Amino acid sequence: MTMSEVWPLLRPLCRKLALLGWASSAAGMAAGLAVAIASGTRLSPMMSTLQLVAGMSMAVSVCSFVMAAALQPRGRLPEGANAGGLAPRGQEFQLDSAGEFPATVQAFLLGALAFLAGAVAFACAGLVLQSGPSTQSVAFCQVFLLGAAASGFTFMLFSKVVPRRADR
Repeated sequence: MTMSEVWPLLRPLCRKLALLGWASSAAGMAAGLAVAIASGTRLSPMMSTLQLVAGMSMAVSVCSFVMAAALQPRGRLPEGANAGGLAPRGQEFQLDSAGEFPATVQAFLLGALAFLAGAVAFACAGLVLQSGPSTQSVAFCQVFLLGAAASGFTFMLFSKVVPRRADR
């Protein structure tokens, strides 16, 4: 199952919240990378503002993904459902709880784990410095945590709607 097949299964509100989450993740990652790459040992007022933007973007991203995942009902749409996620009259979502997820959806989970490993690596690198975590290590942690949040919540959102493979 590809992303173009999964996208119509999400409710319109969930799609909008996911887009907001991805956009704020991208903005936060860009701000975090700017701080990590361009800042020195101390943050200038502009870099402090970018650090704040990265932190706020993380909060917006996580909130929008959590709301999207919470609002999307678990299961898959019945046959005949339209692209807006509305089922024909009298039919409800069908639960599908057995099997594995398609590779497209599993890739988001693996991406989240890889990003989390990067965040842990930069956090550990910042902690072993004699002077404590630097602004660069904190900014790189933010970048990797935003990537992990975007990937992890995307997995959660799409795992609710895609049918699992029953073959093992």
